[in-house]
Amino acid sequence: MKTLLITLNAKYIHTSLALRWLYVVNKDKFDISFKEHSIKEDIQSIANEVIETNCDIVGISVSIWNVDQSKDLCSILKNKNPNLIIILGGPEVSYEPEFFIENWKIDYVVSGEGEFVLGELLDSLQNNKTAEIPSVSSKQKISKTIAKANIDELIKYPSPYQLEIDKKDVKNRIVYFETSRGCPYHCQYCLSSLETGIRYFPQTYISENLKYIIKSEAKQVKFLDRTFNLNVKHTNFVFDLLLQNYRPNLSFQFEIYADLLNDEIIKFLNESTPEKYFRFEIGIQSTHEPTNIEIKRKQDFQLLAKNCKNLIKGGKIDLHLDLIVGLPYETFELFVKSFNEVFELGAKEVQLGFLKMLRGTALRNNAPKFDYVYDENPPYQIISNKFISKAELERIHDAEHALEKFWNSGRFPNTMQRLISQEYKNRYFELFDEIAEFYNKNNLPHFAYQLEDLFNFLNSFLETKSIDAKPTLRDDYYSNFSARPSGFWCEIMDKKEKKKVLNTISLDANFLEKNKLSKQILENKTAVYPLENNKYLLSIFENKKIRQVIWQGS
Repeated sequence: MKTLLITLNAKYIHTSLALRWLYVVNKDKFDISFKEHSIKEDIQSIANEVIETNCDIVGISVSIWNVDQSKDLCSILKNKNPNLIIILGGPEVSYEPEFFIENWKIDYVVSGEGEFVLGELLDSLQNNKTAEIPSVSSKQKISKTIAKANIDELIKYPSPYQLEIDKKDVKNRIVYFETSRGCPYHCQYCLSSLETGIRYFPQTYISENLKYIIKSEAKQVKFLDRTFNLNVKHTNFVFDLLLQNYRPNLSFQFEIYADLLNDEIIKFLNESTPEKYFRFEIGIQSTHEPTNIEIKRKQDFQLLAKNCKNLIKGGKIDLHLDLIVGLPYETFELFVKSFNEVFELGAKEVQLGFLKMLRGTALRNNAPKFDYVYDENPPYQIISNKFISKAELERIHDAEHALEKFWNSGRFPNTMQRLISQEYKNRYFELFDEIAEFYNKNNLPHFAYQLEDLFNFLNSFLETKSIDAKPTLRDDYYSNFSARPSGFWCEIMDKKEKKKVLNTISLDANFLEKNKLSKQILENKTAVYPLENNKYLLSIFENKKIRQVIWQGS
């Protein structure tokens, strides 16, 4: 029987490690292949592709990001070929298989890590045997068993990281890598809380595959480990391996529990890590202790804050700090406090995630306790609870848009630094909240805008606050380009006047010699900006860098 494994990734650059594991474990025993799509593709076209393969069985990996598309795909496939056997797997279906068996046009659900379970199921189907298999649900029987694959057995199969099919596009996609499975924590909003224990892949296996990836054309690797730095010895082994095999134009992202870091490892990282080689994603979620206690997330914020500041001070590793909006006991005012305390750490990115009531999690099961109202459709996002209203959540959503555009984008470093250190010092949320209010009042677009528009919008907002930030906005604008931009966000001089000024400067031989300039550089690589007292700021774009000099007119 011919089997096709598919999934719909959120973006083209994403890849599914799960499909690759399922494939390598079963490819020598069954006629099996895999294909990835994205959620933006036409579902009818995907269904036609599947039918054209003449497969007998299709396995679909389902997550909260592709639930709706996957359901539609199942319906279309069954309508086109009622005899097609459809198997679901993935985090979305693992913990409530009965819902999908009863409501979707499918035949089986595999719960948990399905590498070996899938093989058992395919063997049963191929030999017309009854599928009485733990972790497999059907209309005849619902299984509550969550499969765990034996890592010692997994590593005996061909590597899912070294497939020939991936070589061509590896430089354009994210490589997902795991050095462990499981999570020791019990955060009540997370599916990982339903697992027990943590299992590590052998160091020899990790080393062989990471070295292969480093030697490939990969540019971005993201570790899937729930808490990468749980085991100090393991963490140091992987860090040492990556640093000893450093390659430019490659970066690694880890989910880090900042409380577990110590001064020794931070000092080592700050001294040894090349810039932009490592990126740490740190889930803080809330700084309100009653909230952390309720969601069973143990956290020492003072220690966490100290460790984050020391990493940021080192200037080598980019930090991405996460907060979750809508957790128990956190009112709007308490969320603002959490935001300001986390933002003050100075991370390159602060991410606001809105609570999602995932199937199977304790928080979803106990939703009535906190009067949770949430969208019944994926991704099951919170609408309100007894601590925070729908209007307050929408207000935070609006502020999040401003945060993404003006802080997380990295396009306004000088202006943002000026604002958070002066006019909005210790009032960080207010800055993005007030920008959002300005956007709403003036009906400004959140999509389909140009870079120049963002600069104009921010400048207009600041003018309503009597804040003159044109000098820093100018520098920020130029920093977005590696070559001289054709225009400028705020046209103070017309093209004719600029040409006249640059021509005059080109006659100043002493100035040109002193600043290593020529008439050609002035004409093709230099932007001019008028200052006071007949001075002009010249921004010269050379070798993808900007240098600035001031010319004094007569």
